[in-house]
Amino acid sequence: MSAELSAWFAEKGELAFAKRALVMPWRHRTPITEADHPAAWQRLQATPRHGRKGLAYVHVPFCANHCLFCGFYQNRWQEEASRPYTDRLIAEIEREADTGLVQGAPIHAVYLGGGTPSALAANDLARLITALRNHLPLAPDAEITVEGRIRHFDDARIDACLDAGANRFSIGVQSFDSHVRQRLGRQASGEQAAAFLEGLARRDRATVVCDLIFGLPDQDEAVWRRDLDTVCALPLDGVDLYALNLLPTTPLFKAVELQRRSLSSPQERQRMYLAGVARLADAGWAQLSNSHWARTTRERNLYNQLIKDGADCLAFGSGAGGSAHGVSYVVGGELAGYEAQIDAGLKPLSNMATSDAWQRTRDAVTGGIERGRLDLRTLPLDDAGIVAAQLQPLIANWHEAGLLADAGPVLRLTPRGRFWANNLHSALNELVPSLATAAAAESIAA
Repeated sequence: MSAELSAWFAEKGELAFAKRALVMPWRHRTPITEADHPAAWQRLQATPRHGRKGLAYVHVPFCANHCLFCGFYQNRWQEEASRPYTDRLIAEIEREADTGLVQGAPIHAVYLGGGTPSALAANDLARLITALRNHLPLAPDAEITVEGRIRHFDDARIDACLDAGANRFSIGVQSFDSHVRQRLGRQASGEQAAAFLEGLARRDRATVVCDLIFGLPDQDEAVWRRDLDTVCALPLDGVDLYALNLLPTTPLFKAVELQRRSLSSPQERQRMYLAGVARLADAGWAQLSNSHWARTTRERNLYNQLIKDGADCLAFGSGAGGSAHGVSYVVGGELAGYEAQIDAGLKPLSNMATSDAWQRTRDAVTGGIERGRLDLRTLPLDDAGIVAAQLQPLIANWHEAGLLADAGPVLRLTPRGRFWANNLHSALNELVPSLATAAAAESIAA
């Protein structure tokens, strides 16, 4: 087993690992054949949710342009698409409203993502949020987030969201540097982005959070420090700091392949992340997770944390993903097919899969690593204490490499450990089931 552990050892130099791991959410799941989708969906809908927190994700698959770094682009936005798409979304929500899957337990957070939800017309945003509040069993303190961009998000749309009941805005700024923004395909300047956030926050009617990305083309460490200074000067409730993920489906990937763009090194990205942690700490912000910070108690980061904890998630809209009862599903991402199936009274499903027997354990690992604190002894395993003891050589290595605050069974990630969190997560997701299986076999043999 020592050889198995050593494969996940970290180096003690500047870089703990050669590269940051990518977490694949559909790994360890078995696809359900397309022919079996209708029956599987019927069973899923009939089974009430219980025992887990509940979420809802609503996807709006339109963008005014394809940003260079984005792997989620699906359809170019056209004003005339707003009403018919919203009509179908509401029909989808209403059709499932009385099922056991929807009504079985409270929904604690709703997230309107994309794409660009804020591109919908003001009236359609109001209709959609109202339908969600009317038909989903929202908890009294439910977080209702609308993801948006500065373009299109005018006063009428903002007021429509607020009046309908949205209580959190997540704005994808990425950078306040006008040159960096322009090179990404963003049309508003950095000054316009800051002014927009200032105005949105000064309304004082909802939580306001912005996203920043580090490791972008033309974004050196000086640019990043200025971005952090701008965030700290704004009256925001929260900020998210994400490392650039270079996905093969993005225009940026092709540009890098053709040597038209260059990216920062892993060492530079690590320094940027650590600079972000230090700057926000100095400004009094609280770190909620590896990527999320709160300046005020208004920001709870519910959806993002609960999805990592393995909460049940209802999915609505073309391209949305959900899961419940160990079954994951994706609503069809091809828009014409989605429209046709909704009009025919069907749930457009492009993928369904079942989780393996270790999903609860993996969810506990994922949620704990995301929080920066994981007690291995409390994992949902019969032999959690044995597994924690067997992992001790790896934990000691991670501590010596500066990834953990100490070498005890409670993993407390340092800022450096948080930067490499995906690698720690990947290691534990592979090792814990393997060690637990071996421990159970030894127990039976004894």
